[in-house]
Amino acid sequence: MIETHRMKRALGTILAILCTAAATLVPAQAASAANDYGNLTAQWWQWVYAQEAVDVGGTNTNPLLDSTGAYATVGQENGIGPGDKFFFLTGTFGGDATRTVTVPHGKALFFPIFNSEVDNAVAPPTNYGVPKLKALAKAQIDAATKLDATFDGKTVKIFRSTSPTFSYTVPDENSIYAFFGLTGPQFEGRVKPAVADGYWAYIPPPSPGQHELKFESANDTGFSLHVTYHLTVGPSA
Repeated sequence: MIETHRMKRALGTILAILCTAAATLVPAQAASAANDYGNLTAQWWQWVYAQEAVDVGGTNTNPLLDSTGAYATVGQENGIGPGDKFFFLTGTFGGDATRTVTVPHGKALFFPIFNSEVDNAVAPPTNYGVPKLKALAKAQIDAATKLDATFDGKTVKIFRSTSPTFSYTVPDENSIYAFFGLTGPQFEGRVKPAVADGYWAYIPPPSPGQHELKFESANDTGFSLHVTYHLTVGPSA
């Protein structure tokens, strides 16, 4: 779903996300209030990193770790992005997952098919400039070998997008880094600069009712995932 430079080096894993769009994909220039998919990709990463990893009972609560979809709305209960007009979805760290999610009415779906975020919070930390970070992110995305997705049985059209340089903030405790045993000042507070690259999809607000989204991806290192979303879009208020 996603591949981060630091998690690849520290964990040897890829975060990859597949998503599906309706048969007619809205052109990139119409994706956001700023007419820019890149800004949305940065906001997606900021949202993911901001969520805590587990609750007091030990249940995985970060959307990337959540296996059922129960925590898909954390941080976006009433939508997210410009004007709260979007609803973000995620993939997994690899393998199979089936999630059941209720999506607020009138929200466009935005999510990556296969993406990468790179910064200097690696173990040990680096001090790369933005051009080097962008090159690392690009190389990770260039490694994709399979990108397939359907939404209600219709093949998804996808596009590649790079983010502007951005920063993100992790929780003081119980961050996704702490979940994986990554500790140190570079994994705390605000992290900058960060860049992202990847394949993404945008779905205009789906009609009320039931929808099914399926996707799978792979890269040339042997990573693969298979994810199914059972989506319920609520009626208008």
